[in-house]
Order: sequence, then structure tokens, then C-alpha cells
Amino acid sequence: MSFSTRVRCVLAVLDYVCFGVGGACISAFLLLISPLLNERCRVLVGIRVLQWSWKLMCLLLRVTRNLSLHVPERAKMAHLRNSIVVTNHPSLIDVVILTSIIPRCKLVVKPKLLRWRFLRPILRSLCIINDGDVSYFLQQAEKSLQQGFNIIIFPEGTRTTPGVKSHLQRGAFHVSLLTETPLQPIRIQTDMPFLTKEYPWWYVGEHCPRFSLSMFPPIHASVQPGESCHAAAVRLAQQTAACILEESGTN
Repeated sequence: MSFSTRVRCVLAVLDYVCFGVGGACISAFLLLISPLLNERCRVLVGIRVLQWSWKLMCLLLRVTRNLSLHVPERAKMAHLRNSIVVTNHPSLIDVVILTSIIPRCKLVVKPKLLRWRFLRPILRSLCIINDGDVSYFLQQAEKSLQQGFNIIIFPEGTRTTPGVKSHLQRGAFHVSLLTETPLQPIRIQTDMPFLTKEYPWWYVGEHCPRFSLSMFPPIHASVQPGESCHAAAVRLAQQTAACILEESGTN
């Protein structure tokens, strides 16, 4: 490992410490203002604060040469409203990048993330917890879309493993059909592994990781004549996979 890489690894660790401390401060701030606001205002303020804090996180990573972003359609992403954003998941930093760009976002997260104590208050109010209860998940997703939020879903369910064929879970597509909300595919590409399952969390690679975000035309959800909801969800999954995955036709 070169000296410059070691320096960047140290700086990355400091960035992550700032992220953890910032999460704790945001949680404390939201808890303090909670009694002063109604539920809707509390969520709007929380989402706004979260977006700007993650903008700062991306800035820290860029300043320390641990992140390079190429987002040619940033303006279009910044104007998304009432959309279900479906994307691949090559890195743990994907959530931070997307939420720093796309406004009024709610994330679909796993229950195990609630074990992060400093983020628990944020996740409970600003995310949709997917605990396996399909009816509750659909209800919360529909409510969020009706309130004008965007929903970010990683249909792979976990970070992408290079060389391993991905299968898209169909929750996002059922929500799209239920609410008649278009799917907005976004593909994230990286030039090297960064914050993946295969490498230590502190390892940043021999050069600055470059992330490119590509935005595809919206996929409008509908059940075609003679088609079941299940078949429609499978079809939408195949259309989405052709956009966001390297292996088209994966479902």
C-alpha cells in the first residue's frame, strides 16, 4: 500500500467518525425539536437536515480525495417528485450520494439498521422499515408517495457482489403498481470497489473512487390486459434490471 493510499485511509476513517458524530448530533437535534412540531413538519425538517448533512459528508470525501462524483443529470434528479427511485447498490456510500442529490427522500431500510443507536431516531421517522410485513410496507410506501416524497429502493436487497448474478426483489414493483407511480431507474457505476462486502471498511483503494450516476427514462407501471399483478411485477423487474444491472434480463 502506497504512502498516499495510507494517508487517504486515515482521512477516510476521520470522515466516517465525523459521519457517526454528525448522526448522533442530528438525532439529538430531532429529539429536542420533536415536541415543538407536528409529525409532518418534524419529518420535513428531518429530511432537509439529513440531506444537507449528507451533502457535507460527500464534500468531506471529495476534499480528502476519497470520492469523485460524475452526475451529468444532477438537475433532473434534484427535481424528482413522487417517484420510486430504483437503483443498484455497489457500495455502502450509495445511500449518502443519492440522498444528497434527490430531495424529499424516504429510504427503505432493513430492521437491523435500527441497531445503530445514533441513527435510530432518524431512521424511525425518515425511513420506511421493511421488516417482511408486506401489507405494512405497502401501506407506508403509499402514504409517503401521497405526501409528495420520493422513495429510494435498492431492489437487490443488499450490496451488489461483483461477478454474482443479482435478483431483484419485487416489493418496489408492487408498490409502483398499487400506487400507479412511475419507477425511476438510476444506475450507479464505480471504477473500483469501495465500501463493498469484500474489502475492509477503512480501505479506499489505490486511487480516488469515481462514481457515475446514470438516469434512465421513467418506467410507467400498469397491468396489461389479461396480465396478473404478479406477472406485471416480474415484467417491471425485467425492464428495471435491463437499466440498472450489468446483466440484462435479471429479475
